Amino acid sequence: MKLPPWVTQEENYQPNRDRDYFISRSLLRVMTVLLAIRQQAEHSALRHISACSALCFLFFWLLFCVTAHTSAFLLCELALTLVLLCLLPGRLVWPAVQASLAAACFSLLLILPAALIGSGPLVLLLPLKTFLSVAALSILRAILPWNELTSALRRFHVPQTVIFLLDTTLRYIILLGEIARDMLIALKLRSIGKNQHKQRAAGGVLGTMFLRSKEMSETMYEAMICRGFTGEYLPGREQSFRPGDSLLLLLILLYLYLFLRLEAIL
Repeated sequence: MKLPPWVTQEENYQPNRDRDYFISRSLLRVMTVLLAIRQQAEHSALRHISACSALCFLFFWLLFCVTAHTSAFLLCELALTLVLLCLLPGRLVWPAVQASLAAACFSLLLILPAALIGSGPLVLLLPLKTFLSVAALSILRAILPWNELTSALRRFHVPQTVIFLLDTTLRYIILLGEIARDMLIALKLRSIGKNQHKQRAAGGVLGTMFLRSKEMSETMYEAMICRGFTGEYLPGREQSFRPGDSLLLLLILLYLYLFLRLEAIL
């Protein structure tokens, strides 16, 4: 049997090159957020420190930082911040430092006109306060899992609706993030040649995510109704006093003494 000529010809199809920067960048961003959330549950820094004590320390730390009027006390806080950053794992140090420096630079740009016209030396302390505040929040976020955070907030009598929305939002970020990851991987694998309508691909991903989120919210609402949810968000198990809590208490008393002395209150 003689084959037709078009069958015997070798296929040499070369699709036109196209930039898939949007897909790669979006996929990388989704994977980064999912990895950051999942790594929090694996961290074991709170074996010796309770979440309630960590939140109390953060409250007093921010209170001292905001009300300070001298650079000497802020430098004392900066020293402890650098020590805590050195104790963190290497993969958590750079994100915390990067976010803190970015916030401090943005604050410096905001106060630059006021500093140039001579509004006083206290204005120049704002970038340092911003760095210390963002660094403290970044360190707490790195060592405190979200479930421990929501459980501790309930003990501070935060409204149940706020805690429920926070906990539910974080869960849906993970679920929808996994769906977005799978869709972006499928879109990247099926993107052959040059696509002249990239906005359609992005719109399809966003539209599917919206429909899936709407379906998941309705399913969760029906499940809550079937299980007799009455709107009461019960706290988790009791957190016993841990060895690291005494260290945090001593640090609070130490910085209270430094604050009173360096701010010329005593």
